[in-house]
This record gives sequence, structure tokens and C-alpha cells, in this order.
Amino acid sequence: MANPLRAAMRLLYNTLPAKQSLQVQSLKALGQWPDLDNPKTFNERVHALKLAARDPLMPLLADKVRVKEWVAERVGRDVVIPTLWTGTMLPEQPPCATPFIVKANHSSGWNHFVRTDDAAEWMLLRETSKKWLAADWHRYLHEWWYNEIDRLLLIEPIIGDNLNDYKFFCFNGEVKIVQVDEGRFTEHRRSFYDCAWQRQSFGFSYPQIVGEIAPPRHLARMIELAEILSVGFPFVRIDFYDLATGPKFGEMTFAPEAGFGRFSPISADRLLGDWWKEAAARVDARDDQPLPLPIAV
Repeated sequence: MANPLRAAMRLLYNTLPAKQSLQVQSLKALGQWPDLDNPKTFNERVHALKLAARDPLMPLLADKVRVKEWVAERVGRDVVIPTLWTGTMLPEQPPCATPFIVKANHSSGWNHFVRTDDAAEWMLLRETSKKWLAADWHRYLHEWWYNEIDRLLLIEPIIGDNLNDYKFFCFNGEVKIVQVDEGRFTEHRRSFYDCAWQRQSFGFSYPQIVGEIAPPRHLARMIELAEILSVGFPFVRIDFYDLATGPKFGEMTFAPEAGFGRFSPISADRLLGDWWKEAAARVDARDDQPLPLPIAV
């Protein structure tokens, strides 16, 4: 799409009421008009969550800085990647030894790997990171929780190169499937496995991985951690990296692909939506769950 047309479409998405904006975007992205009054598919339920009553816990859990303490309190600090530095402006000189990664805490993908001491690169990154903090996360996506985060920059150590991402789709304390992403910065591919590490037949937004992926060394432990952290949430995706020393927590996500992910075959969209519906019913049936997230139905 040409830049003027893209800008015009985003202006439209920002101008429309949230519900209609999401419906128009879904029609363009997926070729279907979503029923957000009676959501059935996974993508519809992602959008319904955006429109539901705002839960104050969501900005905390989406905050790349504050979520670490929340996770550490529940499953131990050993699974948390340490924060080397945090602040609202990068200092004139790098505050720690390379290599490391600089991130914005209120967004997805606003980060930069710093591998060497390069003064020119650091100066450019200082200016770029100012723009990160000055910018709202894309409002037309209506993921409101990102824009209620107190914005910070953070620095973390680089824990490995070309690591696979293991993303656990959790439904009120139960991991149903694991999304495996490889080659995120080269040739991004993605496949799904169940908890017994049987490959699933559907794809989601990216080409499937060629060949089989061996189960991660700490699969059982990652499932255990994800299920502990996800109790009380009808749906949340919890990400881990698998290191030789054990799993490391990545992030918690409530709206994978912002609700515009294309399932192949499309029946998988309904399957995950059914899992979400069943989990929401289990949450509603109990009064001892910790701060469940609402869902519009």
C-alpha cells in the first residue's frame, strides 16, 4: 500500500469508534466482518477484550519493567531476565558493558541490539529511543493497556543469538498449545505443538517451520510456570526462552497479532475461540481467582 493510502487508512481507523474501527480493519486483514457482540473465534475474542471493561492489571502485566517483579513474586526470580538499567533517557555513554539490548517498555518491537562500543551508533540510538517514548503505541489497534504504561527505557543482557521463542497459549491455568517462532530476524517461520510435543496442523500469520523442532529442554518446567502465571485469565500468552540453565520469561501478551492473525485453516480460529470461551466460563464459575480479566460476550 502506498504511503499516502496507508496514512489515510490509519486516519480512518483512528477516527472511527473503536468497535467499528476493529471491524473495518478485520475485514481488510482477514476478509471477514467480525461479530464483536457475540464473539466466537479467537480473533473476535481478542477484539472483544479490547472493548471490555478496562482491567487495571493489564497495563502492569504488559509493562516490560514492572511485570518482572510480578512474575518473580509468583514463580521465582531465577526465571526473570535481569534489568541492567532503566530510565527515561539514555545517558551520554552506555551505562553497562556490551552486548545488551535497549527496549521501550510500552511497545512491541521498539528495541535495538547493541553489540559493540560504537559512539555514532549510541548517539543515533539516543535520538531514536526519545522518539519511542514520545510515541503512543498504535492507537488504531485499540490495545489501550500499552498507552496506560508509565513509559521507560530498559536495558537487558543479550541472553543468546537466534533463540527460538516458545509462546504458551494459556486458558485459565491450562496450556493448550505452544507456538514456536524461529528466525524472527531472518526468515521468520512459526509452528504449533501441543503439550505432548505433537505438531499441530494449522498455521498462524507466518509460514510453518520446515521439518520438525525438537522439544525444548525445559518444556515441562515452562508449561508449569505458564500455568501458574495464567490462572484466572481466560486467555493470556506467556513467552519463554529455553536456555541451558533453565527457562527465562519473555513477556505476557493479551492480543497476539493484535487480533488480525490469519489462521490456516480458518477452523483453527474457532477452535481457539472455543478454548477461550470454556476458560472464561471456568473463571466465572469461581470466586477465588486472582483478578480475572473481563471478556465481552
